[in-house]
Amino acid sequence: MSQMSHGRRHVSKTSKVINQKNILVPVILTLVVIVAVFAFLNRSNDALREGELLIKAGDTGLARLTIDDIRKLPAVEKNMVINSSRGMTRHEFTGAALLDVLNSVDPGLAQKYARVITKGVDNYTSAVEMAEVLEHNHVFIAYADGGRPLKTKTGKDGAMRIIITGDQFGQRFTNFLVSLELQ
Repeated sequence: MSQMSHGRRHVSKTSKVINQKNILVPVILTLVVIVAVFAFLNRSNDALREGELLIKAGDTGLARLTIDDIRKLPAVEKNMVINSSRGMTRHEFTGAALLDVLNSVDPGLAQKYARVITKGVDNYTSAVEMAEVLEHNHVFIAYADGGRPLKTKTGKDGAMRIIITGDQFGQRFTNFLVSLELQ
């Protein structure tokens, strides 16, 4: 009799393991499908790369500028102190006025839109009102700090960053800048 009860326990344990495997496989497959769907929905057809700046209005690409194109524009030096969660940091940014960048694509482009949505390679986005862009000495695309090129997200030279002189905390500064959407 003990052999018979031992045999039932063995069959019972085996069937539990088989049932768990039967449940686990569909759960894993479902998770893989969910991840694939989200990856598909979050893809970007713009092929955004650091060191390049896509300027678009809606779905229409207006220009793709390289960091070298922006370096050819009149350079501006901006000394700033940014108060962040890491404390106060001093910066000596070199860059170009965002208005000059937009005008290099199409003079008068800034007057056609109300705001700019900035986007980093890490998908961080921020809004800048066009009135701020039009304000003299206010919104810039920086490409160097302290005379050294800004670092990309992967640690290489060649990143760009939106800086706004009136923002002492830097919440709207977009690091690793890759896209400007005019609205």
